[in-house]
Amino acid sequence: MNEGIAYLQSLDLFRVKPGLDRIKKIAQYLGNPQDKIPSILIAGTNGKGSVAAAIASVLETQGYRAGLYTSPHLVRVTERIKVNGQEIAIDELSSLISEVKRVSEHLLIEPSYFEVLTAAAFMYFALGKADFAVLEVGMGGRWDATNLVLPLCSVITNVSMDHTQFLGESIEEIAHEKAGVIKPGIPTITGAKGEALGVIHATAKELSSPTVVMGRDFYFQGETTEGFDYYGKKWQLEHLNFSLRGIHQLENASIAIATLENISKFHGIRLDEKALRKGLSAVKWEGRIEFIRYDPPFILDGAHNQDGARALSLSLHSMYPDAQFTFLIGMLNDKDHEKYLREISEVAERIIITGLLSKRGISAERLGEIARGYVQEIEVIEDFRQAFSKVKNLSTHSCATGSLYLIGAIKSLINSD
Repeated sequence: MNEGIAYLQSLDLFRVKPGLDRIKKIAQYLGNPQDKIPSILIAGTNGKGSVAAAIASVLETQGYRAGLYTSPHLVRVTERIKVNGQEIAIDELSSLISEVKRVSEHLLIEPSYFEVLTAAAFMYFALGKADFAVLEVGMGGRWDATNLVLPLCSVITNVSMDHTQFLGESIEEIAHEKAGVIKPGIPTITGAKGEALGVIHATAKELSSPTVVMGRDFYFQGETTEGFDYYGKKWQLEHLNFSLRGIHQLENASIAIATLENISKFHGIRLDEKALRKGLSAVKWEGRIEFIRYDPPFILDGAHNQDGARALSLSLHSMYPDAQFTFLIGMLNDKDHEKYLREISEVAERIIITGLLSKRGISAERLGEIARGYVQEIEVIEDFRQAFSKVKNLSTHSCATGSLYLIGAIKSLINSD
């Protein structure tokens, strides 16, 4: 095993270490690679990965080398760092991580798993590999390692209840953490609503950051990602196609377009309509309403909180209005399981509950007890391999969801067959 990868695997994947001091010191010693190329920083409870992937796809189609940094990975750690859709080579990633390790030891710093990968991504993109870096915030915003950058613009997709033990117990507290990505004088694009939008507005006003708000400065019309219209301050685009499925993806596509419209407007970056249309129709983002079978459908989706579950439920009903689904669900322990299952129950006739290959997973037995309060037909199969095999062989509309870690485990299983 490569030295750098061995070091990364020795770190606790789930350990959260808030604060920018460690990443700031490491980056300074490395020559501040994050400042070498223009970046776009994307925070939000849901949809930030889809928005990031869409922006990167359009930039690539326009002819730029688009760096994309996302988390978590589904199968391979190299998925997190890409340029024009191509994952970083494992040897190159290992070499970059070894350099981060050397610097950290010299500075007597113990960075987190996420900080090590973020520093590696900054270096990779700065090595002449990319013209732009599209960066997805890991969690929150204010103390996230990605927030070291001074971006062309900051994006906050939306704000809802998730990671409450780290970000706060109310929408206002969580919005305050995400508003930490807002920078003085730099535009902020958001799809947030209600109380969260109020917090974002207040922070943006304090920092003289121009806000671009969905519903006020841009909006979409349409009920499907296959043929919708976008209306912004400058761009009016009709009959657009977005390759990601689900009615919630209309908002994500619109936020991505608004971001591109504004970096074009504020920074003079060339983006033409042909590239925009082609880029939106070519976005690839695994584990988000991803079909592994079409007839009858078997869908993988990483929805893991109440809003994500609601978006998934509405999307499944929109695509298959007369169908009820068999769900395969495994979840992390720190989620609001009751609210999640309540949303899923709207389109569920049966749920098979399984465990996760993670110490953070809730036991299948416990999740099964909760699920029985919402759906009559519940089966508990602790081993996800057996559970997946059972669902895969059913001739019913099926969906695996509840955690990106479950989706990753299933995709690893499929790839190994």
